[in-house]
Order: sequence, then C-alpha cells, then structure tokens
Amino acid sequence: MIHPVANTADKAQESAQRGTRQLFLSLGFVLASGYVTTVILTRQLGPVAYGIYGVVISQLVWLEMSANSGVVSAIAKVIANGRHDHGEIERSARALLLLFSASLLAVCWTLAPQLASLMHISGGEFLFRIAIVDLPFAAVFASYNGILIGRRQFGVLAMAHVVQGITKLAGVIVLIGLGLSVERVLIISVVSTFVICTVLAVRYRSRGFRPSGSIMREIAVLNTPMASYVISAQVLVSLDLWSLKGLWRGGDEVVGHYVAAMNLAKFLMVIPVAQAGVLFASVALAVASQNTARARRHIQDATRFAVIIAAAAWVILGLDASEILSLLFSDAYADGQRFLPLQLAGFSLFALLDAFARALMAAGRQWFVAGALAVTVPLAWLSNYLLIPSLGPMGAVISLLFGLSIGTVLTGTMAYRQFGSLVHPPMLLRVLVAAGSTALVSTACPVRGSLVMIKVALLGGLYLLVLYMLGEITGRDFALGRKSPAEHSA
Repeated sequence: MIHPVANTADKAQESAQRGTRQLFLSLGFVLASGYVTTVILTRQLGPVAYGIYGVVISQLVWLEMSANSGVVSAIAKVIANGRHDHGEIERSARALLLLFSASLLAVCWTLAPQLASLMHISGGEFLFRIAIVDLPFAAVFASYNGILIGRRQFGVLAMAHVVQGITKLAGVIVLIGLGLSVERVLIISVVSTFVICTVLAVRYRSRGFRPSGSIMREIAVLNTPMASYVISAQVLVSLDLWSLKGLWRGGDEVVGHYVAAMNLAKFLMVIPVAQAGVLFASVALAVASQNTARARRHIQDATRFAVIIAAAAWVILGLDASEILSLLFSDAYADGQRFLPLQLAGFSLFALLDAFARALMAAGRQWFVAGALAVTVPLAWLSNYLLIPSLGPMGAVISLLFGLSIGTVLTGTMAYRQFGSLVHPPMLLRVLVAAGSTALVSTACPVRGSLVMIKVALLGGLYLLVLYMLGEITGRDFALGRKSPAEHSA
C-alpha cells in the first residue's frame, strides 16, 4: 500500500520536474529565436555597433531583473503560504511592480547622460532612454509570471515566453527591409514585451484594480532580500562586460567579439530561468509542510538538470568555438573563441549558484543569500579593475569566473548545511563519462564551415545516448504533457 503523504510528495516532485522541462523547452525556443535575431544583428550591425547594442541591452536586463525577479519569487511564496486570495495577491503584486518600475524609469531617465558617458557610448543617452521604456511592460509581465508560477501553471507561462520570442524575431526580420539600427532594434524589444502583456491581459482579465496594502507590505518585506540577491547576481554576470567597456582602451570591435561569445554562452542562462520559479515554489511548499526530504529531492533534481545541460554545452560548443562563432555571426567574430570556454564555465556555475540560492530563500535564508552575493560583488569588481587594463577581455572573463566561483561556494556550503546532500555522486560520475566520451569523439572529428552544425547535433545525440545507456536519463525525463492530480488541484 502506498502511503498518501508519500504519493502526494511524488506527484509534487513530478509536477516540478515537468514544469521545469516545459519552461526549459519554451525558453530553449526563445533562445533559438534569439540566436536567429543575434545572427541578423551581428551581420547587419557589425562588431562595433553590435557591441554597443550588447552593452545597452545588458543594462536593461539588469534593471528589469533587479526590479522584478525578487517580487516574482515573493509572489510565489505568498501563494504557497495559502493565507490570501489569489486575486488580491495578483492585484497587489501588479501595483507594487508598476510602482517600482515607474520609480526606476524616472531615475534612469535622469541618469541616462551619465551612464552613456561612463560606458563611453556616443549618443548613448538616447539609446538608454529608448531601452528603459520597456520597464513598465516588463513589470506587468513579471506579475503574470509570479502568479502563474504560484498557481503552478507552468505550461501557460511557457507559451507566453514563446509568443514573446516570436514577436521579437518577427520585428527584427521586418527591420531588415526597413533598415536596421541599434535604435530600431531597441524599439522592437519594447514592442515585443508590450505584445505579450496585451495577450496575457486579454487571456487573464484583471480581477479588479484595488490592491491590498497588507499584501503589498508582505510582498515588499519578502522582496527586499530577494531583490538584493537578484541585483547582486545580475551584477556578477554582467560586471565583466560593463568593466570591459569602461576600462578597456583597445579596439571597440573586441567588445563586439566578447558580446557575441557571451550571447552564445548565455544559452546556459536558460537553466536558472527555467527552473528558478519552479524550484522556489516547490521548495517553499516542502518547507511549509516541514518536509526536508522532499525539499532536498527538489534541489537534487535541479542540480542534476543543471549539471547535465552545462556539461553538454561545454564539450559540444567549447571545443568548436571558432567554427561555431564564425558560422553563426560571420568570420569577424571568430576571435571570440578565446573567451567562450571560460564564459561557458562561468554560466554553468551561475546555474548552480542560482539553484542553491533559490532553495535557501524558499527556506527563509534570504538575508544570508543577499549577504553572500553582496560580499562577492566587490571582489569581482576588484578583479576586473586589476586584470582588464593589462589582460583586456581575458581579464574580464577570468574575473567573471572568479566571482561566480566564490558565490557558488558560499551558497553551496550553506545549502548543504540546510538541506544535506545537494547532488548524487553517481550522477556526477555518469555525466563525466558521457562528457568525456563526447569530447574524445569531438576532438577526433574536426570539421569546418557549415558541417559544424551537423557535428553539434550528432554530438548532442551521442551525449544523450551515453547518458541513457548509463541509466542517468530515461523516458520520464522527456515527459511533458501528463498532468498529475496535484496540478489539477493547485
């Protein structure tokens, strides 16, 4: 006889795993459409203009993540507590996010000239101001993000990401005929966020416009340490680029090479984006029911997912970096192969750091996580300040890896103390065998030109086949559509 509590725990874990897969695939689609967009922009704009675009868009992403991501997790935690009506939470969260974004928009609009000067971007004031118009629309999208995660409607959220990716790609394709420029591409970015907000508003009509002051305060209190973590985390993954643009006195095209390689490595950012909300909501529910074993299983699932994807990316993309960059972005960006392996390693560490941090925050250790990252950022900045003037972009990527290593060790140590074992050692061994086998085959079969994409696909298949033969992955890892009763009742 199966114990009801154990059965419920298994269903919750299965729901979390399926939600992660749904979001991973949808974000993978967004990433693929984003790479098509990047291919168009790198070839049409050239390394110098594309480098400027990369710096501006990285600033926008940091602002949006800083303003919204902490609130998204706070919404999920408030819903998990089960003490408030979902409609009240939705109204209150949206009001709070719009208040944040409006304030941030006003501050950034005023500081745009200083930021352009700091980044050494001619005409950057206008570019930054176009970009930050996206802030209120991103806030509305974030409110839907938090509510859908809290309700465990991961499939709906996955489709929303797909619609946004399609809209942005379609806009850039239209611009090919009209004429591409950094300004026009930034406008398209704003329009794509507006479109998805409109779609969600029509599909899920607002439940009134009167927020609850007490819920807003509760979300704000929860958000403060979470927002501190998100701000610090986004600084850690962006400080290398910002420092390179501000401190490097070499050729501007180097920044374009660095951004192109970074965008390829940022494929790995799909891991924390896909599983952050799922992991946080799942661990929060487990902690609320005082089920540490279930929380630990959720964390182990998250680290397993991150390790499998990160190891594949490193051996498949890193060993043919020059050919892949040349094929995707043109030969002008081939020099980015110097940075790509370290960037891949850095974003792999970030996937683990984020998993540990989200689990700790769900368990009420928000201030520790915020403090750990707050300590790490100055060390990363110092590393950039010392290394970039002498080593240039290599100094920047070394600093990226240095900062993320410190953050991962700090959060991983505390997560181990809180939950126990974070990974299964046999899983690490099996992934190492699969990655090593794939690397040996890759090294033995060099290719050039467009054949590299066929090689990437075949190596991906080989990697999965080895993991399947070793028993690390099964058919359940690819299940997407079946809903458990737990989800229907959520």
